[in-house]
Amino acid sequence: MQHSGSLDCLSPAELRLLIRQKDSRIRTTTGLADGYQQAGVVVLPNHLADDFEAFCRSNPAPLPLLYRSQSGETSCPPLAKHADIRT
Repeated sequence: MQHSGSLDCLSPAELRLLIRQKDSRIRTTTGLADGYQQAGVVVLPNHLADDFEAFCRSNPAPLPLLYRSQSGETSCPPLAKHADIRT
């Protein structure tokens, strides 16, 4: 893995590792991992998930739904191999 001062050319996996290690150079992820789509994670109780999905599908520009996990699932294989929402 690269450890130069430039973070903008790192892969998403490399960035996630640095974030988990609390690398002080990372204050925001905006503009990092050039060429990849950045997304937030929303964790909801099961009884709200269907309504939230419908809301996202009705508003795809500001709220693109990239993946919906199953209850208890801690990874997101289609989007990030070896990623774990708990870390």
